[in-house]
Amino acid sequence: MAIQISGTTVIDNSRNITNTVNVSASSSVTANEFYGDGSNLTGVSGGGGSGDFNTGITTTVAVTPIGIGTTVLTLPATAGEQYLVSSIFVTNVASATTEINVIGAFDFDTGYGGGQVSYFAYNIPVPPGTGIELLEQPQVLGPSDKILLRSTDYDRNGVDDGLKGFITYDAETSTDYFGVGVSTVGLGTTSAVGVFTSTTYPSVIQSIRCVNRTDDGSYPVTVSLTNGIVTTNLVEDLIIPKYGSVEIMDKQKRMGVNDIIKVEVGQPETIAVQCSGKQITS
Repeated sequence: MAIQISGTTVIDNSRNITNTVNVSASSSVTANEFYGDGSNLTGVSGGGGSGDFNTGITTTVAVTPIGIGTTVLTLPATAGEQYLVSSIFVTNVASATTEINVIGAFDFDTGYGGGQVSYFAYNIPVPPGTGIELLEQPQVLGPSDKILLRSTDYDRNGVDDGLKGFITYDAETSTDYFGVGVSTVGLGTTSAVGVFTSTTYPSVIQSIRCVNRTDDGSYPVTVSLTNGIVTTNLVEDLIIPKYGSVEIMDKQKRMGVNDIIKVEVGQPETIAVQCSGKQITS
């Protein structure tokens, strides 16, 4: 892991310390100013975010995927709350050296993704004796949204008692967050489809995940940001392999007011997409 540190330090006659520090690694931290005891600290996010050592996480739920596929978690129907799912982790607990696969989907009941089931994992192999993390970036879900999981064997037939897992999330009393899921039906055309518009306020995009929902090959997807005049492609004709789930947001991106996230697929009904982020309201 490479770490880069740069900054300046100034100590005045009152022994106040002013630092400007930039640290970058696999996760990044920016501390803009320290005065004296640090009470005026700015530019550092605390609990409830997606960074390392996040102590704002409130809930972990143990789950057991089965062969027919089932809802393993239904989030509370509390109005005004949104749920930041930071981890969905599954472990192969099958006997001997049996490869088990995992299928996972979000069932969006409310908000931008209301009424759609969007796959975040489709027959991803979990090798014997190992566990895998299914979310590289967090996903925002709303009240009554559901998480569905299914386990399959080497031949992609449903199997019980092959996986154990747990889901970690925290609740936020805020409507600033957004979570979007578009299914293969929603992407049933080769034309670009708008999946989220940052209305009223600008936004920060935390995650855009693209999943190959087919059993028969690799397919391309293009994801772009547009303000109606200028279009910037985040990926262009990115090939999502068979059973692939690809997170394209290594770093957050900013959207201006009325900017749109658009998705275009090369073959209809092949790719599912989820996006999550937060509006910048202050």
